[in-house]
Order: sequence, then C-alpha cells, then structure tokens
Amino acid sequence: MKYLFDFDGVLTDQTEEAHRVRALFVEQVGRASGWNQSRILELFAHAEQEMDRVPHDHGWRFFGRVSAFSNEDLFVRNNGLASCLDDWMARGKATVPGVSSFTDLSSVAYDGMLAETRSGKLKPIDPVSRTLMEGLLSRGHDVVVVSNSGTDRIVQLLESVGLKPEAHASNPRARLRVRGDARKFELGSETRVRPVGPYPVDVSRPVYERILREEVPSAVIGDVFSLDLALPLELARSESPRFGGLRAYLRVRPYTPNWSREYVQTCAPTAHASTHLLEQLSDLLE
Repeated sequence: MKYLFDFDGVLTDQTEEAHRVRALFVEQVGRASGWNQSRILELFAHAEQEMDRVPHDHGWRFFGRVSAFSNEDLFVRNNGLASCLDDWMARGKATVPGVSSFTDLSSVAYDGMLAETRSGKLKPIDPVSRTLMEGLLSRGHDVVVVSNSGTDRIVQLLESVGLKPEAHASNPRARLRVRGDARKFELGSETRVRPVGPYPVDVSRPVYERILREEVPSAVIGDVFSLDLALPLELARSESPRFGGLRAYLRVRPYTPNWSREYVQTCAPTAHASTHLLEQLSDLLE
C-alpha cells in the first residue's frame, strides 16, 4: 500500500507554532500601526466573533474564494483572521493606520515562526512519527508526505526524530518521500463545490490533483478535510477504477470541527472509499 500523509497537524502538533504565528502577527500589526497589544487583540476578537458566527463564509482565501474554513485548524484560523480583517478594511468597516494588508503581515509572522522552528526553538514533530513511519516501511508500505509546507522544513523535522526521508525531486522512487510546496490551497479556475452541511467545499485543486494522479495512494491521512481529504474522496467517487478502495483518515485534534468529524464518522463505506477518524497515529499500525 501507499500511504499519503499531510504534515502539519498530522505528523506534528501545530499548537505551539500556530500560537507563535498569532503572537508575531500581533507584533507586526503593532509595528505597522503603533497600536498597543490590547487594542489589536480587541480588533482580532471582534473579527473572530464574526468568523465564528458564519464560519462557512470565512477561512483561507485563494483569490477571494475560501479554500479551507477558519475552524478547520489553527494555521487556517490565522489565515482566515487576516482575510476577514482585509475584507473589513476594503469595506470601510475597519481602519488601521499603517496597515495596507493584514494578509501580508500574517505571512511575515508565519515566516518568522518557520525561522524559529528551523533554529530548534520550536519542536513540533510528534515523536510517534518515527515509530509509525518505520512500522509502515517495515511492512512493505510506501510513505509519501504531501504538504503545503516546504520540502526542506519537512525533511529537517523528520530527520530530527531519526528518520531518513528523501525529497521527491531527488529520488521519486524512495519509499519515504517528501513532496512539499504542494499548494493544496490553490483552487482551479472553475469552481467544483461539494457541500458538507453548510460548508461549500471546493474540490477544484489542480496542483494537488496532479500529485494525487501521479501517486494514486491507497490511503490519505490529513487533519484538514477541505485541503487534505475532499479531493481524494472526490476522485475515488468519480474515477473508481483507478482510485477506488481509497481509505481516508481524518486526524482528530482538539481543534477538529464537528462538521468534518461528523461527515467522516457518518459516511457509509462504499466500493469507492471508506472514511475513518484517526484519534492516534499509532492506530494506523493496528
């Protein structure tokens, strides 16, 4: 079998990194505007109230369209907050001196967090990742890590727990490979929405689709339904001869929203695919 893993939130605990992004985001807004922390946090709180009121309208946007919803994970929530504030600015609902783009400031904050992780200040990798990867490889399975994060970041963190991954670009036949910069968030020109309750999940993701077609995984493991699992499940449904029998695992975290949890939990297995909640990574070895 070939297992395709997301990285952040699946093989890592993203909590500390995401909280650090938020703190650096506040610092960036403070530097640009001259506002003190309490005033910035008050603005953020108002925006998050709006996000929580209509969560299916907010999140990580790609040219105006929601690619992942703001309640799906902590990184996406930061992205959604920046997008919400930019929308407020554009509509005159908020004015913050010195700030032209909250999204840009959020990106600077994210890059700052990445630098701290590279230096070893932050250690997000889940220690069980080594046991899991080695267990799957020893049983003859292939493992591919496909993530929006950069390849170098993923390789460095996997090596920090004693694994020996290889970049896909260097060795596309390696049994433990990393395909970073996967741009799962990038939406295609034509919208293809599959509703999950009130959440319009867009499965038009051309870069991710190309990777899935090249890999044809037996199982996909992710913690963000929109980014990681919606498209593989769509391919299993629409192209069952090639992608049929797919196993889709939603890695459950404290931030996992009820809507995606319930969808995965209540989907009846079919000849095309089966969906599973993954409470612990080690459960894959059982």
